[in-house]
Amino acid sequence: MSTETATVPHTTAPEITLDLLFGLLDCDPGDGLAKLMHNARVAHYTLPALVLSVLENEGVDLGITAGAELRRARHRAARYAGVVADLPDGGEVVPLKGASLAQLYPPGVLRSQGDVDLLARDESRLWQTVSRLATDESGQIWVTVMGAEPAWNVLVTMVWQADEPIVDHEYRVELTTAALLGDFDRVRVRTTLPTDPVLAALVCLTEEGLQRPFHPRDALDLYVLRPRLPAAADIAALVEEFHLAPELLGLGRYTSRVLPQCDVAELTRVLAEPARRELDRRENLPAAVAPAGLRDTVRCGQPAQGLLLRRRTRTDLATARTHWSGDQAVLHTPVGDYLLVAGKLVAEEDFESALAMLRTCDESAAC
Repeated sequence: MSTETATVPHTTAPEITLDLLFGLLDCDPGDGLAKLMHNARVAHYTLPALVLSVLENEGVDLGITAGAELRRARHRAARYAGVVADLPDGGEVVPLKGASLAQLYPPGVLRSQGDVDLLARDESRLWQTVSRLATDESGQIWVTVMGAEPAWNVLVTMVWQADEPIVDHEYRVELTTAALLGDFDRVRVRTTLPTDPVLAALVCLTEEGLQRPFHPRDALDLYVLRPRLPAAADIAALVEEFHLAPELLGLGRYTSRVLPQCDVAELTRVLAEPARRELDRRENLPAAVAPAGLRDTVRCGQPAQGLLLRRRTRTDLATARTHWSGDQAVLHTPVGDYLLVAGKLVAEEDFESALAMLRTCDESAAC
């Protein structure tokens, strides 16, 4: 992982204007600003703040309510920027996706973030950051492991209530040791990113297509990235290496439809063949066999979720470790103990058994 991963150079950004947003959000200017804001809310919960920031840039009087909404969004962005600013020097933990892409937007235009994604060089640095952020127990900490220790990858999601939870989404910070999680099926975990920061941002954006449909903010992200990208053939070779050619082709086609100001005609043309090859690769992979139990899930590299048993600070642990009993495992981490589960439901007797395992560990001091 390069220390340059999240340092995107800032050059002159393409304009994001009110007229552009009317087209992007499929809204006739004659329908007015209320309709534009409605369409923004329907498209994605982060888009209203972006629209308001563009209105403010163009001198529109936001009024009391809309002005307060934009101030809350800027406060949220500042909180997230503070998380990034407090990261240790040296590239041990670096921001991904949103924090990088936000630097590419024109001055004054707010690319509001739902969360902050952080990539840690290794697991011990991940837990150091988690411990530093977990200053009290008011937030939640969710843990997922992928693979068998010690070669596993770890994903930690930290959640705090927003200042005004009735109207705002919670704060969320996600930390991982894997740059790209894939779909846990045909596209597996990839632990590194391109060293070029713009290409790293593009790959992270494209990866979103494995988890969800693209939406208008993704088109805007590609729009601000496009002037900084190398030749289309170089981009195609890169995303094929990361098994993402179909997703970038999909993003390009979507963007050309909703945001024709973003010229991706050559890119989509060049991506057609790499995308076909990647789809053929996925189609010809052996059919996955459903894991039989937790051990098999971990062995196969599928995600195992941690169900919190108790919060506890463990200064004696630099990394997480598992304590197995049959096909059941308790995950001990520097911030708490979790029951690892492979499914969505947990039997009450399994939960009680895990608590009994903890009591045994405490009494013997063996865990």
